[in-house]
Amino acid sequence: MKWFLVVLLSLFGFLLLEKGIELWTVIDQVDGNGIGLHFLGIEINEVVLKEQLPSYAFGFTAAAIIPLLVAIKIAVKLKISKKSNLPIV
Repeated sequence: MKWFLVVLLSLFGFLLLEKGIELWTVIDQVDGNGIGLHFLGIEINEVVLKEQLPSYAFGFTAAAIIPLLVAIKIAVKLKISKKSNLPIV
């Protein structure tokens, strides 16, 4: 069950990171009123102006760090507890 949580948190973290990288790459391609921002099928903002895109990109990139670090911590903790349960030969 805990490994499922590790996979789920990692997936969510990578999706956030992917969206952050996508926003960083489209900053130069925005023209007109801006772009609509969607994440996992949910509309975050109808119109994001070009000047606001770096803030959103940084927010998604920074938000990706939290679930990834939590997943790594749980995985390391599970590995350590598994190694401590092994019999000493």
